[in-house]
Amino acid sequence: MSEYAMSRAVMLTGFQFMYGIGQALGGLIMPPFSEALGRQKSYLTSAGAYSISSLLVGLVPSSSGVFVGRFFSGFASSVPAIVLAGSIEDLYTQRPRLWLLWFWNCSTMLGIAVGPIYGSYIVNAIGWRWVYHVSAITCAAISILLIPVRESRPTTLLERRFDNLQSNVGEIDMDISNPDRTDTSRELVKVILMRPAKIGVSEPIIILVSVLSASAWGMMYLFTESFTVVYSEFGWSSRATSLPFIALVPGIIMSGFVRFWDYHKLKLRQKAGQRPEPEDKIGGFAIAAPALAIGLWIFGWTVPPLVHVHWIVSMFGLVMIGFAATEFSYTLSGYLSDAYTIYASSGLAVQGFLRALTSGCLPLFAYPMYSGLGSNVATSIIAAVATVFCITPYIFLKYGKHLRESSPFAQYSAKMNDEQGAD
Repeated sequence: MSEYAMSRAVMLTGFQFMYGIGQALGGLIMPPFSEALGRQKSYLTSAGAYSISSLLVGLVPSSSGVFVGRFFSGFASSVPAIVLAGSIEDLYTQRPRLWLLWFWNCSTMLGIAVGPIYGSYIVNAIGWRWVYHVSAITCAAISILLIPVRESRPTTLLERRFDNLQSNVGEIDMDISNPDRTDTSRELVKVILMRPAKIGVSEPIIILVSVLSASAWGMMYLFTESFTVVYSEFGWSSRATSLPFIALVPGIIMSGFVRFWDYHKLKLRQKAGQRPEPEDKIGGFAIAAPALAIGLWIFGWTVPPLVHVHWIVSMFGLVMIGFAATEFSYTLSGYLSDAYTIYASSGLAVQGFLRALTSGCLPLFAYPMYSGLGSNVATSIIAAVATVFCITPYIFLKYGKHLRESSPFAQYSAKMNDEQGAD
């Protein structure tokens, strides 16, 4: 960046890596915080913090404003990126939850796809600072709209009602079961920091899901840099090289067709009087895993420098990648939500931590990797890894239930979920 005399590597470190580090730490801290103290406080805090941190990036005439502001922007972004799934789990039963989680994932993926496009055009039209001015204004408006939003966490609501009852009728010689209660700051720190750290190294399901999800998520961020190399070889301008993200959008929307199959399976289970299993979510993942590998192979071998065909051919690979990335995000997040129920946010915190680290790190390597190895070889390496991932859906289908039943935390989550009367 010429204004601060930054090299490309330093610029990416400030704008992307610091954001990823902030989101990784926020992803560990904020979901358990929302489980212990309620969702409403998390949303209000994050929206306000994101607005202020965006102003910091846009207004401070120093590179330090970029590094500090982007870190806190990433930290604040962990709430809508992760905690929102917990709110959906709080508020809705299985059928509407299926569609709402899909819509949430689509919105997230569309944001990643569309962001580089409108960002590049804003930068060229009125300057890069306006990207953050617009962000600050938008989040300030959202924070105001969030003020009347009610709390959704069942344990928090129950405790509030009990406290309200005691204030009206006097002390009641009984206690309510609230597994989220934190009576001391030490207990709060234990819930916020120790719970995700513990399950992040002891739960095989969470470890595997997090690695898979981080790989697909990080790949979307890798494209923000690799597209510059790939499509500049077609003779496109630097601004136009963001336009291939549009090809991801049809694939993102196409993932909705798989939800009809999920909905059909859910109705069949409910009609038979059976409880839905988390492994029911893996059907979409079993389609997405090979779709990702095929899409990457198509993309890798329909672009220069080794292959010279019309640029439209590579877009077919990007459509498949958009579909697969969305399915990875939806099915794996949904699997964790159903497997860990009332404590889904703690499981998603670990997933979010690895996703954020990957999204912060991969763009740093994308440009030198693609410019050094060439687009064909660089994409082939990623495609080879995706091909290995094709076996993972069958691991979940064969061993997923056994892993859940042998997991103390998954069993504890199911027990607390039943006691709170959640679906």
